[in-house]
Amino acid sequence: MLLFWCLLGVITGVTFGIVPGAGPFLAIASLYSLLYFADPVSIITFYISLIITCNYTNSVTSILYGIPGDPAAAVTARYGHKMLLDGKGHLAVSSNAISSTIGSLFAVSLFLFFLPNIFSLFKFYNSTIQFSIVLVAIVLLAFVSKQKLWKTTLLFILGGVLAKIGFDNLTHKSWGTFGIDYLTLGIPFSSMMIGLYILPEVSKFYEYNFSDNNKITKFGYSLKTLPSTLFGSFVGFWCGLVPGVTNILGSYVSASFVKKDINKIATAESANNSGALSSVLPLLILGIPIVGSEVLVYYLIVSKGFSFNLESLYQFQPVLYYIPLILFICLFLSWLGFNHLAKITSLYKMYKNYFSISIIVLISAMSLYIYPVKMWFLISLIILSLLGYFIRRWDTFPVLYGYFLTDLFWENLIRVMVIYT
Repeated sequence: MLLFWCLLGVITGVTFGIVPGAGPFLAIASLYSLLYFADPVSIITFYISLIITCNYTNSVTSILYGIPGDPAAAVTARYGHKMLLDGKGHLAVSSNAISSTIGSLFAVSLFLFFLPNIFSLFKFYNSTIQFSIVLVAIVLLAFVSKQKLWKTTLLFILGGVLAKIGFDNLTHKSWGTFGIDYLTLGIPFSSMMIGLYILPEVSKFYEYNFSDNNKITKFGYSLKTLPSTLFGSFVGFWCGLVPGVTNILGSYVSASFVKKDINKIATAESANNSGALSSVLPLLILGIPIVGSEVLVYYLIVSKGFSFNLESLYQFQPVLYYIPLILFICLFLSWLGFNHLAKITSLYKMYKNYFSISIIVLISAMSLYIYPVKMWFLISLIILSLLGYFIRRWDTFPVLYGYFLTDLFWENLIRVMVIYT
């Protein structure tokens, strides 16, 4: 059964990885209702397959058109497309594919090497450490964002307020309901996700402009990029563990230390893949999602009553057996199958308006199907979508962080205050 979720993750990763601005978050959101019925190990198997595949295929538009599939592929977009125009596109493609593979294998190997010590390290984990990690995530979120600080802060607070509205089953008290029965149900996470994040993100698709299509007519690889690949893998792994930074900063930082275009691609792509895998560790070990797509995975898994802890990490070990298969498929697709992926991208180029509308309709329909009170979901979706449309130029990702991290922050803050007072 895990093989099914593995292959589904690869297929989904190919589809959403080659579309600029889509990526893992929109992929999980689109299949949210299907994943809702999966067990935790299957969900993680799907997610690992998805992020690995996306990190390969998001470089297709980067190299062909100079448009990054996501922020982490910006380095490849800048230098890979330049190499393509200079007649060295085959080296850019091969460097992207092989360096991505090495980066992924490096992350898995380093995880297995440190696995015996992970338990010794995290057995001392307590509310103080968790509070510190969440605080670091909030601070980095505020200062890493490219938009003005007041916008990020406002969105974070908005997310926290939306998360608090409703009836608390633990305290048996309502907050922010104003006597309205619907509000006691709380703000549906899906409606907030669609209206305030997905809608603004999808609306940005219209801004992408594609140049003429290009093809790779030969294949080759330069062994001189290997040192850069290993360096990027190491830097990316540790950057991936930092909340709010993850693989994006890792790819930028590592690429700044090398000079040649092909080495920059090798360093950035290996860091990207290594960091993407290491960023999953805080979720699996501590139950703290540090990127947007992990927030959805977290909600899917905890809704089944699952608790993330050191002991539960062993339950996810079967996923490791599927990583070599995933890497082999991705290596083949992104290298030897590069031109075929480019054809899919060309279809998106022709029908991007229909694609954008389809994403919104599909996600909304699936979310409506699984939410028990249909009318309240539609009302909250319409209101939040209108708000999302007016702030579509903003980077609305902080609202997701606010929705998830606010409760976690205050719960641990209270515990820390009790401990030290």
